[in-house]
Amino acid sequence: MLQRYFEDPELQKFFLIFIRMSGLVIFAPPFLNQRLSLQLKGGLVFFLSVAVYPTVESAKIVLPYHFPDLAIALLGELWIGFLIGFSIQLLFLTYQLAGEFIDKHIGFAMASLVDPQTDVTVSILGSLFMNLTIYVFIEMDGHLWIIQSFAGSFLTLPLLESNFNGDGMLYHMSELALVSIVSAMEFAFPVIIIVTLVYVVQGYLQRTIPQFQIFVVGFIFTITIGLTSVQMVLSNFLSVSEELISFFQQRVWFMISHLNG
Repeated sequence: MLQRYFEDPELQKFFLIFIRMSGLVIFAPPFLNQRLSLQLKGGLVFFLSVAVYPTVESAKIVLPYHFPDLAIALLGELWIGFLIGFSIQLLFLTYQLAGEFIDKHIGFAMASLVDPQTDVTVSILGSLFMNLTIYVFIEMDGHLWIIQSFAGSFLTLPLLESNFNGDGMLYHMSELALVSIVSAMEFAFPVIIIVTLVYVVQGYLQRTIPQFQIFVVGFIFTITIGLTSVQMVLSNFLSVSEELISFFQQRVWFMISHLNG
């Protein structure tokens, strides 16, 4: 019955592009922001779909007649957008996770902020690192790259013709998640080592000079050393983040090219 309202193949084509774009906007930064209204997100999806529409070449599209088949087809298109968006989101979660690691060691774990992107509680440095990553990402025209990657997905994953390679999808997503965690640990590792050494020195002084209450001033001292270490790490943030962003761009495109089994 629903097919009667979409008898025009071009209208069906635009509708499927709209569904796939919805999955991308829902999960991909910088579009992922709970402060944006549903009307604004809907308008964004519509105009981006209009922009991508002329670049999509496909055979004559015929939507399934029965509702279960139609639902499966629409979920498949939505899932493709989700994969692209979630893969990009892992990039930003890398530095947020690094900030969480550092905060737990320098004493900022008790302080937290509400991330306007997701409306969840995050640490101070986690929010700072993630916002810096967004700035670098936009400076590298990452938002345009997202749209280009989305448009390129129709070459390897045509509308209603996608045959997912489940093993390949799981492999690529696992690889990106592993790279995200390892990169976060590598970025936070210098600060963690320095702060750990500070704790060791404080413990040694407390044992050798029990009259001196080192932990009374140790908290402020640890935060000072920790923030100084963070400043040193941030001196290389631009080059490190650009390298990681370039890597994710390559891997996401490689994943899109090999999802169709």
